[in-house]
Amino acid sequence: MSLEEALVDIKARVAKYEEVYETVQDCEGSYIKVFDLSSKIMASHCYGRMSKSVMPFMMAIHIGARPIWLVRAGSGEIDSQSLGEGERMLSHLSAAGEHFARSLAAFIDERSERYWNTTGKEKEPTFVFTSTMPRSVESVCHVTDSHEQTAALNPIDKGTLAGGRLDVECRGDDSPQCDFEERYPDWYTEWKSDLFRKRFPGGESYMDVLKRLESVLVEVEMSTRPVLIVSHVTVLQLLAAYFRGTPVEDAWKLAIPKNTVMEVTPTSGGGFVCEEHALVLKEEGKTDSKPKGRTGKRGSWFPMIEQLSGNGMGHATMPGTLSAKGLPALLGVGVQAGASMDQ
Repeated sequence: MSLEEALVDIKARVAKYEEVYETVQDCEGSYIKVFDLSSKIMASHCYGRMSKSVMPFMMAIHIGARPIWLVRAGSGEIDSQSLGEGERMLSHLSAAGEHFARSLAAFIDERSERYWNTTGKEKEPTFVFTSTMPRSVESVCHVTDSHEQTAALNPIDKGTLAGGRLDVECRGDDSPQCDFEERYPDWYTEWKSDLFRKRFPGGESYMDVLKRLESVLVEVEMSTRPVLIVSHVTVLQLLAAYFRGTPVEDAWKLAIPKNTVMEVTPTSGGGFVCEEHALVLKEEGKTDSKPKGRTGKRGSWFPMIEQLSGNGMGHATMPGTLSAKGLPALLGVGVQAGASMDQ
């Protein structure tokens, strides 16, 4: 489609929208209006979590196609199964972990160079986030000298059940459950009844981890340059669920392989293309990767606005779907607002 044909097409679409579009008025209650793909936001009577969570997300989303890389921290130097929780948390990279850190740096350098060459823009540094765990921080030591450490990316707090196999040195690709079934059968039965919301005794649930990830997700969505996130299994399961469009309640089932980069690329339709690259360091400065691709849609954390229009919680009159593909429900609360989209 040529530029002229595309312009005619979009104008025809707007005309169709105008035939059925109803502008939300102030007298109808609270609302958020999005103009021209978030270039302008108008809000009325938005308070509490609407102003704290939903509006920042709406302002963050954009149509830039920068890559986002999700990576599990490199292997630690100690046997996490024989030491205490505190010692596991302070584990540094093993020789294999250091090997992976160099491989990761070479991969990020190669992929970011490809991205900036494709865009034709002046190269900017990759935006790097890690947890506060030493292994996570050391995994990016060859990527950048400056990055953001945040406890929001720390692994799930297992409270009094800390240890076993579900920890920062988890040897499998997912969060194995058999260890808990053997050691804590009564608690495991309760946990199986609601894997997403059931808290570890004195610790967190997946829902709690999801809540603290909100600020990180907003920063990632807001970034216009490549983003690298290095974290741990439980956190990456939730982020992978968001980008793949997997129901967040099923996030705990997702495998997060070691020594693998999940490369997420936003698409113009509001979804994501996800590829997994298993890294192998062939020689200094070069990496080999074996990609596996899949697609996803942004917003499995975010229920569609139009689904809220009939529940007495606000007014939503909007053709099609919002470019954000929804609003944050990650806090586990209803969205008390209407929405409109002015093109």
